[in-house]
Amino acid sequence: MHYGKKGFTLVEMIIVMAMFMLVIMAASSSFNVLLTQMTKLTKTEESNIEGVVGLEMLRHDLQQVGFGLPDAYMEAAPPAYGEASIDPADDYNDAPSGLPRAVVAGNDLLAGAEVADAVDGVTYELLAGTDYLALKGTTLGMNETAQKWTYLPFDSGITGLKKPRIWTEAYLNLVKDDRVVVVKKTVVKSRIVNQMIYEPTTPDTYWATFDPVGLAPVFAPTLPEEVYYIYGIGGKDNNTGLSMPFNRSDYFVARPDVSDRMPLYCAPNTGILYKARVTHNETASTGYASGALQPMPLLDCVADMQLVFGWDLTDGMGNQGRDGLIDTWSTPEGVTVAAAGATPPATQAQVQTALANSDPDILLRDSLKVVKVYLLAQVGRRDGNYTFVGSDEAGQPQRIFVGNPLDGFVAHRYDLTAVQRNYRWKVYQLAVRPKNLESNQ
Repeated sequence: MHYGKKGFTLVEMIIVMAMFMLVIMAASSSFNVLLTQMTKLTKTEESNIEGVVGLEMLRHDLQQVGFGLPDAYMEAAPPAYGEASIDPADDYNDAPSGLPRAVVAGNDLLAGAEVADAVDGVTYELLAGTDYLALKGTTLGMNETAQKWTYLPFDSGITGLKKPRIWTEAYLNLVKDDRVVVVKKTVVKSRIVNQMIYEPTTPDTYWATFDPVGLAPVFAPTLPEEVYYIYGIGGKDNNTGLSMPFNRSDYFVARPDVSDRMPLYCAPNTGILYKARVTHNETASTGYASGALQPMPLLDCVADMQLVFGWDLTDGMGNQGRDGLIDTWSTPEGVTVAAAGATPPATQAQVQTALANSDPDILLRDSLKVVKVYLLAQVGRRDGNYTFVGSDEAGQPQRIFVGNPLDGFVAHRYDLTAVQRNYRWKVYQLAVRPKNLESNQ
């Protein structure tokens, strides 16, 4: 027996274990703090990435508005077409025979407005006080055909069917039975006029079924200086043809009436930013009939969307603008106007006339320079340890200015509720010059 050797005493073991537990507790606390911070950072970055993706889709559509739209009809009766068939989307129609406006919008929607999805049965309640944006152009369709175009040059040696230009890259070409519209570009008094081509005796058949072999003679130039442009709208799944001579996408903020469609982490009184395609007659292929809306979510937890339009309508000497400078900011319906610089702004009547596209001298396409979109969206999730203490540009506490003071204060101030103050918020800003409008060419 070796009585000279001994182990640890009970007291020593207890002390070591206590020290070890303290180290574990400290490490666990640090890990929890780190995990919490990483979770917040991850959710914040998810919100930012989602916002960027959604806004890029909106930016693309804004840049493309007006592409392929006619701004004149033939001298015979104008065509009759359909557009959105449900409220409030039908408030922004130009149907049945109006010249389509590239941009139409609503300001500060009233409570109770709803959009219904005819296929999945979901109803979307639009957030009161938000704006509504309807964009029109041939390339706004969510199909390959809508991204294609070609042209028909004059050729006096061809009789019967007129063959369109075929591109070298096959993927760029329209294919047989695609639904298209044909537009003639002419210059009238130094202005380019896009006139829709159709058979004058049957104006309601304003669209054509594409065939690479050739189109009917009515869709062919008759003079050497003429070129007819062919714009794809939809594929052959548009069962009975086109409902309208363009494609249309609407943007709005709404809450779906189905609980699993709205993220549980969103703050109260928020909704989802949707892009809704106004459909042609596609019942057989998609289930959507003519004029229905097909919503697609873009950005979650949005509290407000505000629009500001920038105009070139005056030159400071009482004349219409066209000097290339933005002189007026306005709300979407032209109710409020403000100066964009030293030049006095256009009047409310001038802006509303341009919005209505009713005066050939101040058509919307000649005067609208820029569209600004402001989105107030939640960043991350609720944080009980955080309370919003900011203020708007005027120093009003618990209020966020959804806009830019440089716009002449035509945007909106959003008052946060007590519950919403435990969330972080960000105002996404988007300013786009539609490149297919005459004012930006």
